[in-house]
Formats: sequence, C-alpha cells, structure tokens
Amino acid sequence: MKKTGKLSSTYLLVFFALLYLPVLSVILYSFNKSPSTAQWTGWTFDWYRELFGDPVIADNLKNSLTVALLTALLSAVIGTFAAIISMNLTKNMKKTLQSVMLIPLLVPEVALGISLLIFFNALGLPFGILTLVLSHSLFCVPYIYIMVRLRLVEIDKAVLEAARDLGAGTRQVIGTIILPLVTPSIVTASLLAIAMSLDDVVLSMYMSGPSTTTLPVHIFSRMRIGVTPKINALCTLILLGTFIIVGLSQFISRGPKKKEKIKNEDF
Repeated sequence: MKKTGKLSSTYLLVFFALLYLPVLSVILYSFNKSPSTAQWTGWTFDWYRELFGDPVIADNLKNSLTVALLTALLSAVIGTFAAIISMNLTKNMKKTLQSVMLIPLLVPEVALGISLLIFFNALGLPFGILTLVLSHSLFCVPYIYIMVRLRLVEIDKAVLEAARDLGAGTRQVIGTIILPLVTPSIVTASLLAIAMSLDDVVLSMYMSGPSTTTLPVHIFSRMRIGVTPKINALCTLILLGTFIIVGLSQFISRGPKKKEKIKNEDF
C-alpha cells in the first residue's frame, strides 16, 4: 500500500510539474530585463509599463471584454430558458434537446469556424462584434444549459406544485421560485463563459473584422515573429484574470451548498 501511495504521489508531482512549469516560465520571463528569452539578465517591470502604454493592446482588450460580456449575457438567457423549458418536455424530447445542445462541443472548432464563416457571409453580416458574440455564444450556451439543468434537477417538485396549487401561473413560478434558486448557477456559468470567450483563438480568427481584433488573436499574430517579454507580460495578466474569474465562480457556486449544509445540520 505504501509503494502504491508513493507511486501515486510521484505521478501527480510529475504531472503537475509538466502542466505548470511552462506557465511559471512565462510568468518568470515577463520580468526579464533582456528582450530575448534566451538568457536571464535581471528583474524589471519595464515590459508591463510598455504594455499598459500600448494603444493597440488597449483597443484589443476592449474588444475582447465587450465580446465576452455580451457572450455571457446572451448565453445565460438562451441556456437558462432552454433548461427551464426542458423541465416540461417528455423524456425523448429532453434527450433530443440535450443532444442538440451538445453538438457545438463535439464539432471541431476549425470546422465550426469555417461553417459559421460561410453562413454569416451568406447572410451578409459584417464581421465584427456581432459575429464574434454569436459564434462564442454557440459553444458557451451548452455549458450554461448543463449547469442550470443540474441545479433544476435538485429543486423539490413539491415546492413547484404547491405554488401552482396556490394559484401561481407559469411566469410567477419561474420568476419567484425557479430563477432565484438557479441564479448562483447562472452567475457561475456566465463567469465560465467570460473566461472561455476571452481565451478563444480559433473562432475569433474566423469571425474578427478588420477593426475588431481580439486580444488572443493579437497575441497569436505577434507569436509569429517570436516570443518577447512583452507577450509574456500580456499572457501573465491574462492568466491572472482567468484565475480570478475561475476563483470567483468557485466561490459563488460553493455559497448555496454551504447554506444547504447549514440548514440540514440545523434540522
């Protein structure tokens, strides 16, 4: 048993080392004085100062944040109401809806990007914020649907039936009971959608217009001329933002569970 435990610990140590050492190297070299990543010459914050003074990066960041927030909003509305509607569907219809929702997650992003490119071009839509939001929402909606659906399953049906017996209509049941109960899941899933939208490169490359380049696409284009400490600094800030969003979503999702646990202990 001890040997098995040591092997498991060693495996986990090697796994996390391979996973996080490249990330740590990006963070470390963002403070390197030398403009080359080939050698370490000392500590500096010059690359961060230069980064904050770059108008192109500021404009790309604005585009990315705008797309991410609009994507989270649109995905939250569509995913939440799709999950609520699924409560009143038959078993076969629920399976069909779930299959349709999971399709964007199964299709490779390259194929999805080309398909959306042809589709939006046929509709005559100008490529920019609108196409970016629609394409990002396509793969964010399934995550919100799944998370809200899992929360809806936990709701006691007796509460909903009691509300209907007291004369509450469908809108009242949704507005006063269902939505308040699933709000933490909606917020958590929306934060996940923001992180995923900010991180997307493949779809953004197809959907970006000439004046709506997102930050990940800008980083990818700059990588073609080599990795610089400025790019490392930018990636470090993106990592920090992603960790904050993920940590916040975890904090929000644990809140309701703690309250339910306290209530159960009181009983």
